[in-house]
Amino acid sequence: MYCFRMKMMVSGWAGRLARPSRHQFSHLTSRLITKDAAARHLTAGPQHQHHICAKALYTAHPPLTSPAASRGLVFGGKVLREPARCLHTGEGKHDQSSSSSNACSATCESTVVRDVLEYWSRTLAAADVPEAHLAAQHIVAHVLGVTRSKVQSDGTAATTLTGKQVEEVERMMMCRLERMPLQYILREWDFHGITLKVVPPVFIPRPETEQLVELAITTLKQLEAPKPRVLEFCCGSGAISLALLHALPQVECVAVDQSRHAVRLTEANAAQLGLEERLTVVMGKVTVDARPPLPHNTYDFMVSNPPYVLRKDLMELQPEIMMYEDLRALDGGKDGLEVIKAVLHQAHHLLLPGGRLLLEVDPCHPYLLPAWLEKQNLDLKLVKIHQDFGKIGRFMEFMKNP
Repeated sequence: MYCFRMKMMVSGWAGRLARPSRHQFSHLTSRLITKDAAARHLTAGPQHQHHICAKALYTAHPPLTSPAASRGLVFGGKVLREPARCLHTGEGKHDQSSSSSNACSATCESTVVRDVLEYWSRTLAAADVPEAHLAAQHIVAHVLGVTRSKVQSDGTAATTLTGKQVEEVERMMMCRLERMPLQYILREWDFHGITLKVVPPVFIPRPETEQLVELAITTLKQLEAPKPRVLEFCCGSGAISLALLHALPQVECVAVDQSRHAVRLTEANAAQLGLEERLTVVMGKVTVDARPPLPHNTYDFMVSNPPYVLRKDLMELQPEIMMYEDLRALDGGKDGLEVIKAVLHQAHHLLLPGGRLLLEVDPCHPYLLPAWLEKQNLDLKLVKIHQDFGKIGRFMEFMKNP
């Protein structure tokens, strides 16, 4: 298989990507491979030479054009990185090359599913890839077109992969070795009963957000409105709105995001699920004082999983997030409340009396927000703080005063 090589060691870097210093991190750019330099190398030492399969093409995500949009990527006046964008096309043929520096040699000698799973589980684990065995199962199951549980069954485990399937498995495994998120590799992911397209750099929906959906469904069922209008800010892939539409046929949703990639992906997911008739997608940024034009003036219910990571904590994010996801979808500013405060201000104007707002937040925010809310002239009150799977306060429920 024809592969690109890149060196991932920064001079003076101790070999761990997860927690580079701020100075060292400035050397890590997302422009790993570009159209005009297909084999571009990062400045590096001699170790940790990784392979990237030819179908995973790295290009620079369009630069952030406004200071407000780029704030989350800057420390001390220096840009952390341009958000990486990986175009995992899954189409076309591999180029052939005899170059020893670009050719990937054969890996697992056996093509039996059981042996392939064992080999790649060991290989991923040896490279410190999280949940290596789970990733190997997902990838092999995806290539075979079966469920992950079935790939573990005796019947499937004893089958033999075709040459094309072996090549596809190897290509995907190489991408996982490069710490590309599994969801981006598979190009889809299950979320609360629906299957979503997932493409970089759009934020990948997390398991805890399914709890937010459950809380939203419970709240919407309690509303007296026969056809509730729901407004979601920071929709990403559209996971929350589409899960609500799938679960509640009487609901209509408006989903808003500032990223054109997120807007397009939400529209594509809605069309794929046959839910586009009850969803309106709006592109625009939400601030304390402004919002994009919306189809309705008031809403019965609002929900949001906004960027809430404290800026100081961005340096602690996993390589999968740092290298591939748009940090604007995570950066909540100095205290993580920059977008949350904007959503609360807009809820003051947009919610009907008695309407509810559900927010996913950082665990520190239930301690910070009540004091801030008391000082604001907002017609909202905190109703309840809900815990996540880990018994941590993760979701905040507000109500507009009747």
